[in-house]
Amino acid sequence: MKKYIALLLALFMIFALAACGKKSGAPAPAPAAAPTAAPTPEPTPEATPVPAATPEPPPLVPDLPPVYDEDLSRILEATLSVQPGTAGSSLRAARVAAWLLDWGAATKLTDDEIYSAVGTWLDAQSSERLQVFLESFLSVYDQSYNLRGENAEAIMSDAGIESSLYPWNERAARAVEMVSYGCGLR
Repeated sequence: MKKYIALLLALFMIFALAACGKKSGAPAPAPAAAPTAAPTPEPTPEATPVPAATPEPPPLVPDLPPVYDEDLSRILEATLSVQPGTAGSSLRAARVAAWLLDWGAATKLTDDEIYSAVGTWLDAQSSERLQVFLESFLSVYDQSYNLRGENAEAIMSDAGIESSLYPWNERAARAVEMVSYGCGLR
């Protein structure tokens, strides 16, 4: 009995390997005496439910020199793409942080205007988006601090960040702080 099972298993493995092998131009031989089932009618398009589209996270933050004051809302939106705890989230956070630092170095907004602009953007968000944003912004804030530290060039290299405004000035750091104040995190 064991010989038959071993033989059957060996034949099965041979057929499995043949099925996975490289296909040639010749058609594969038909299987021997397989029982044929009645063809199943294909469902009509109306009967097939359409799956709900899942929202895709925003793409990695693009490099957008020069930086404009209007970019703050785009940076805040891009923060949602960070998604802490997922693969690549620290690199996304570094890119968003670099964009935020670039924006902070170039913005003409006052501290009060930054605080107000962040508050206005936050007020327009749903509670679910707000929760995701705040978790993501903590990662962005941490990366903005790291990008001003001694390992900044290594982080920038890993994340593919190129900035003409690096090293960032104190105004950039102050703008990031004002965004965090506007979020209620400081």
